[in-house]
Amino acid sequence: MLFSVLLAGASLAAAADSRCRGPNKSSFDTLVAFGDSYTDNGRLGHYINNGGNPPAPGKYHTVTNKTASGGLAWSQFVARDAGASLVDYAISGATCSNKVISRYFSAIKKPFPAVLDDEIPSFQADVAYKAIFPNRQADKTMYTLWIGTNDLGADAFLTDSQTAGATLTNFVGCIWSVFDAIYKTGGRRFVLLNEAPLHLSPLYATQKNGGTGNSQFWGNKASYNTTEYSQKIRQYAASVNTMFAYGAPFELVVKARWPGASIDIFDVYSLLTDIHETPRKYLDAPYNATGYWHQCQATNNAVCSDQTQLGPASSFMWYDELHPSEKTDSIIAKHFLDVVAGNSTYGTRYSTDKREKDC
Repeated sequence: MLFSVLLAGASLAAAADSRCRGPNKSSFDTLVAFGDSYTDNGRLGHYINNGGNPPAPGKYHTVTNKTASGGLAWSQFVARDAGASLVDYAISGATCSNKVISRYFSAIKKPFPAVLDDEIPSFQADVAYKAIFPNRQADKTMYTLWIGTNDLGADAFLTDSQTAGATLTNFVGCIWSVFDAIYKTGGRRFVLLNEAPLHLSPLYATQKNGGTGNSQFWGNKASYNTTEYSQKIRQYAASVNTMFAYGAPFELVVKARWPGASIDIFDVYSLLTDIHETPRKYLDAPYNATGYWHQCQATNNAVCSDQTQLGPASSFMWYDELHPSEKTDSIIAKHFLDVVAGNSTYGTRYSTDKREKDC
């Protein structure tokens, strides 16, 4: 049930009832996405093939239909099913800011590009150039951010590899700064996907729960206490998600940080947990929520094999040890559309848009 709370003279609306979603909140013609490999539809490839540089302003990278999911990314499903255009700035390996987490990538001879340091400047340059956004409208353009897998995990907070003195609050502060930058360009409709339950992924799960040993994404995992570190990343994700849940209304309403804007929090943590706990409701037979379909050798990432003997890719929750499968991404997309329409228990909306109805 949608509710509204009057706070500091503004309406704070958490949307769940489509009758109260305001000015056609389910409709958008452009989806602008920021994030990492969970969302990237080919942008990192441009950096690798062009000396570590982004596309020139007004130019778009070559799009792939084989993303880190093994197929389409969730954002591609959303755009297709909504009949919207997708402008995707997400970069595999990205963190929110290199000032908090910086991870070197030898293929481009510098750290992975980050959301605040690279994706946002590229977006701003495209807005100024106008070729990619010839007719951008505030009420028809949705801006999404899903970031944190590389910030919280191995070679980052999990292994104490963050910038000296950096904390989880610095990471969360970066999230709000991303929305600051989008807001300044005229963006008003935001969706924040919260942290995935990374402790359920084969990369971070304990081996007795289907987790890997050393892998392509965490080469020395076996040298750690995997039970301890699985619980540690669970705590990090849960803590950050709590900061999102309390911080979004505080920043939007109490601090009036983005007047006239709305922000949906998509609780993908709970959605993925539900898939893991009841895979028969979501996946194809034989319903594998702990294993992963595409397996690569830890010491030779070029040697990989698909586990076809265990079932089709659509029966797996995880494509590889870190990334949700294409099937899972299609489920995320379906619920994303429900969230922005105000029809999902996985979504909470906060708004200072005066056109939102009080219910």
